[in-house]
Amino acid sequence: MHRPLLGNYSLNSLEIKSHSLRISYPRVDKEDLTVPSADIPQGWGKFLHVAYCEFKVPASHTLRNETFVAEMDCYIIQKAGRGLGVFTILFEIGSFNKLLDQAICAFQTVWQTGKNACSRGGRRDLEEEVDVVDNDDGDNDFRARKFENTNTSMFRDLQENSKCGGGWNPFEFMYQTKSWHFYGYKGTLMEPPCSQIVEYRVIDTPAEMSKGQLAEMKRILFTHQDPNTCQYTSVHNKFESVARPLQPSQRSRIHRCTCRDFISDEQRRKEGRKSCRAGTEKQWMPNPTDLVPARGEQWDL
Repeated sequence: MHRPLLGNYSLNSLEIKSHSLRISYPRVDKEDLTVPSADIPQGWGKFLHVAYCEFKVPASHTLRNETFVAEMDCYIIQKAGRGLGVFTILFEIGSFNKLLDQAICAFQTVWQTGKNACSRGGRRDLEEEVDVVDNDDGDNDFRARKFENTNTSMFRDLQENSKCGGGWNPFEFMYQTKSWHFYGYKGTLMEPPCSQIVEYRVIDTPAEMSKGQLAEMKRILFTHQDPNTCQYTSVHNKFESVARPLQPSQRSRIHRCTCRDFISDEQRRKEGRKSCRAGTEKQWMPNPTDLVPARGEQWDL
């Protein structure tokens, strides 16, 4: 991902789906930059708009066999029919992330709406006592109640000093990673109908989140109740995962974008060049590993 536009965008259109926490943005004219926008490499065109971003736990991608606790996927629509461009930020456990907590806090209000509606209706709510056993027959309702009752010590109010809602830009996570470089490949949607219309850009360096933030994100996603039916909505499995099963990759068809392809605009202005020379990657990249580019046609998956 290359050249995001920074700005303050709303966190108003939020949805807790069965497999993700989704932030949606309105469709606007091409010249309208009131929603998050970015210029994607490989000839996509200038500053395309983000349609929606989703948080999933754990991450659906790995990097060189390393797994991650969560990921954010932002979907960008190209009107010329090329499909969807997706930029992915991976998360590892580390320091508290204020930007992430702002989103978690906003999703907490959506979660609370479902909880309050079911409590007022006299229906079973999430605080009831349940008999937790080790049996798991694929019952999502059972898993949601089990997760709630066996993790209560983790569910503290993380938003005491947080800013809920308001201006928020998903591209700021890229600045946290300090990387503009990625692995790219053609793939499919992560949910039915799993159409092969997606070009992924997985940033090569993860952002950080705290253990408490991961626990809160799981609580919101795994124990959400539909306010109309009071049914639990999550499809997480017994391993506390909503991620799509890992798909086999063909490394020869994955493009590794490095500073030899481009450097950031700030670096270009400072250094007066567009890319780095082979052998100098450590001076330009926070994660100068796996630098061998793809062989052959890297986008033919």
